[in-house]
Amino acid sequence: MKKLSKLMCLLLAVGMLMGIASCSSDAGEGGGGSSGGTETVRISCGPLNGYQNVLYNSIADMMNKANPGKYSFAIEASTGSAENARLLAMDETDFGTMGMDMTLSCYNAEGEFEGLPAEQIMHVATHSGTGATVHVITSAKSDINSIPDLAGTKFGVTAGMMAGYLDDVLWAYDMTTDDLGSVVNLSLSDLCTALQDGNIDALYATPAPGTNFTDLAMSFGIKVVDIGQEAVDKLMAEKPWYHTVVIPAGTYDGCDEDITTFAQYTALCARADVPEETVYNLVKTMMENADALEAVHKNAAGTCPERGIEGALIPMHPGAERYYKEVGVLD
Repeated sequence: MKKLSKLMCLLLAVGMLMGIASCSSDAGEGGGGSSGGTETVRISCGPLNGYQNVLYNSIADMMNKANPGKYSFAIEASTGSAENARLLAMDETDFGTMGMDMTLSCYNAEGEFEGLPAEQIMHVATHSGTGATVHVITSAKSDINSIPDLAGTKFGVTAGMMAGYLDDVLWAYDMTTDDLGSVVNLSLSDLCTALQDGNIDALYATPAPGTNFTDLAMSFGIKVVDIGQEAVDKLMAEKPWYHTVVIPAGTYDGCDEDITTFAQYTALCARADVPEETVYNLVKTMMENADALEAVHKNAAGTCPERGIEGALIPMHPGAERYYKEVGVLD
């Protein structure tokens, strides 16, 4: 009888241990995973020291202060929209920033995302500000003063979305990359170095003023090439997610005239399986710390729930939807 009693106790103990192990395993499933009760949240948001990377490091700090011990953030550098979308679709990150057109292509697994799982991402928030504003940059001493002047030049872009922007700029002038001398893909830091060395002209999209170009304008001298309203209107008729942006005179040292260019709004998206509470807390933190975010970068001015839902092309994540309904901007 004693032997049976001991056997029953042993079996009960083993069962309890297996149950605990199962609960621990289940807690690590879904977006981000967890470690020791702390949920790991991965956010992919553009080049290191770029506007979005700096912004989301600040948001992570705010989240940790509001929810001590709950989250462990990994703010991951990337080449931009296309890589962020791909990482989300492949479950290699939990949140990612991208242009509005990219959200739709990724959600539907179309174009460059063909073959990847569809309907993996959901809208979380539309960024404030102008969005990623296209800059066509050359040396202040260059003879290039218009887009047609780029014919025959060596041109640099970062990988991913920037090549698409270049195609669109040239298309507006009935040009293609074949009209350029050559096109090279470089990191943002290498792009700036090559500009400074006089080896290339370049395109990059970033909210103005872009930190890298501000530094370059002061140390080297740059010219931002005007794309022109007629060309921008032609682009918007073909791709309605674009909008006109005027970079005011004086934004960059030595650039004394307004520059007409274009941009599209940036969206923060999450994987559909990221916990509702995590997305809710992130959106709430962003919206309730709008002034602090503006202090991080002036392009964050205007962060608010109304902007958060603007222009969304894909379904809203339940956590974001919960917050926007709570504050009355969604029915």
